[in-house]
Amino acid sequence: MPDGTPGASFDPPAVVARAFATQDEEVTNVSLPRLSGALPEGLRGVLYRNGPGTLEAFGTRYQHPFDGDGMIRRYAIEGDAVRYTNRYVRTRERHEEAQAGRMLYRGFGTNLPGGLRRNGLRMRFKNVANTSVAMHGEQLLALWEGGLPHALDPETLETRGRHDFAGALRAQDALGRLLSPELPFSAHPAVCPRTGELFNFGTIPGRENTLLLHRVAPNGELTSRRIALPRMPFVHDMVLTERWVVFFLTPVRFDVARALLGLSTPVEAIRQDPGTATDVLCVPRDGGEPVWLEANPCFVFHHAGGYELPDGRIVVHSFRMEGFPGGAVDVQDAEQLRSFHGPEAFLTRYVLDPDAGTVTERRVHERPGELPTLDPRRASRPHALVWAGAKAAGTTLPVYTGLARYALPPIEGGDDAVAVFRNFAPDLPSEPLFVPRTPDAAEGEGWLLTVVYRAAMHRSELCVLDAETLETLASFGLPHHVPPGFHGLFVDGRT
Repeated sequence: MPDGTPGASFDPPAVVARAFATQDEEVTNVSLPRLSGALPEGLRGVLYRNGPGTLEAFGTRYQHPFDGDGMIRRYAIEGDAVRYTNRYVRTRERHEEAQAGRMLYRGFGTNLPGGLRRNGLRMRFKNVANTSVAMHGEQLLALWEGGLPHALDPETLETRGRHDFAGALRAQDALGRLLSPELPFSAHPAVCPRTGELFNFGTIPGRENTLLLHRVAPNGELTSRRIALPRMPFVHDMVLTERWVVFFLTPVRFDVARALLGLSTPVEAIRQDPGTATDVLCVPRDGGEPVWLEANPCFVFHHAGGYELPDGRIVVHSFRMEGFPGGAVDVQDAEQLRSFHGPEAFLTRYVLDPDAGTVTERRVHERPGELPTLDPRRASRPHALVWAGAKAAGTTLPVYTGLARYALPPIEGGDDAVAVFRNFAPDLPSEPLFVPRTPDAAEGEGWLLTVVYRAAMHRSELCVLDAETLETLASFGLPHHVPPGFHGLFVDGRT
C-alpha cells in the first residue's frame, strides 16, 4: 500500500538525497494541522526524536549522516492536537565553528578540508549529539556515540550543557585526560523496568582497550565497571536482561593509527577481520566474572531485545548483517546512492547458554529490516513482537521505505516469524515507536508513532498507525521537512 502520489514517478536515490537536505528552521510550540483521521482516545504524551538536522558545514558536505548536528524534535500529543517544537542541540563545538566561520572538528565519516596538515593527530571529534534521546528521572539527554550526553529542557528543548553525571564521566588519569577527557556514554542505554536503573556503555582505546559498563541509579548517581577487551571493536548497541548485559563484539575493529594520523576518517578505518568469530560478552549485572562465548562472524548495529529462559539460557534477537557496511556515503549525492550495495540486516535469533558455553543462531525472517523497537513493557522480558523499518524486495538504498511487524516464532518452533509489511515508497518512515493502548493491554495492542518524509511535498508528517495492521489512524503535517533521523523516545502522559 504505497503512500506516494498516484501516477507520480520518483527516482528513489533522488528522493533520499532531497530528504537529507539541511533543515535550519526552528519553530516553537506550533499547532500541527491534522491531515487525516483522528488521534486515538487515550493517546497522550510526548514523542522526542533525534537525528542530523544539517548535513553540511561552511561549503563542505558531510560524507556520513552520523556527522550531522543533532536536531531534537518534540511532539506533544494531547486530546486531538499535536504541538511541535524543534531545536538544534547547542553543543560547544557547534558554537565554536559558528564563531570561527569554518569547520574545526573531524567527524565519524568526514575529515577537515586541507588533507593531512589539518587532520593529522587531531583526535578531538565533534560531539554532534545526534543519535538518540533518553529520559532518566527528570533529565532529558541528547545522546551521541563517543562522548558526553547533553542535558536539555524537556519542554523548551533549550540546551543546558554537557552532562557528566557529577564528574563520573570525566577521565581521572593523566593519559586519559590527554587523549579522551570525556568518557563515552553510548546512544543505546536500557532501563530496567524492575529497578529503574539505567545501563549504558562506552569503549576506549589505549594500551588496554576497555569497555565501560555504566549503571545509573534512579537518583542519577553513575558508577562504571571496566572490562578489558581483546581488540578495539565497534559496538553500537547492547542487550539488557534480568541478570545479564550482553555485547556482540563482531570481527570489525578500528585501525586507530590510520585515524589518528589523519590518513582516513574513523568509518574508513574500520576493518573487517576475515575468519574471526564474533565474541559474545555476557556480563552479570550484579557482579561476577564475565562469560565469553563465540558466534559466527557477522555485524550487528541494533538488537531487538533479549530475555532469559527458565533454564538460564539467554535469547537475543538482532538484525544481523554478514559484515560491516563500511565506508563513507554522501546521502545527498544521488549517484553515490545509486551505486550503494551494502549488506542487508535480517532478524536473527540467538540462544546463548552461559553454562554450556554455546551459541545457536537462526534467521527468523527473510525481509531485511533495521531500527527495531519493542513494546516497552516487555523490555528485558519475554516478548513475541518486534516492529522495525523494513525494505521492499529489490531495494538497495541505505534507508527503509517500509515498516514491518514481526511476530516471532516459538523458541523451539520450526516456522519463521510472521510479518505484516507496509510499503511507504517513495516516502520514508522513521523508526517506529510502540505505545500500549492501556497500561494493562496485551502485548502489541496499541499504536505506532512514526515520522514520514513525503517526497511529493518535501514535507514531513507525524503518523499514528495501528500497531497490528500498520494502517494510518491519524496524520499531522509539519511546517517543514526533517531529514531522516535515528532514534526517539515516547514519554507516556498517562503515567
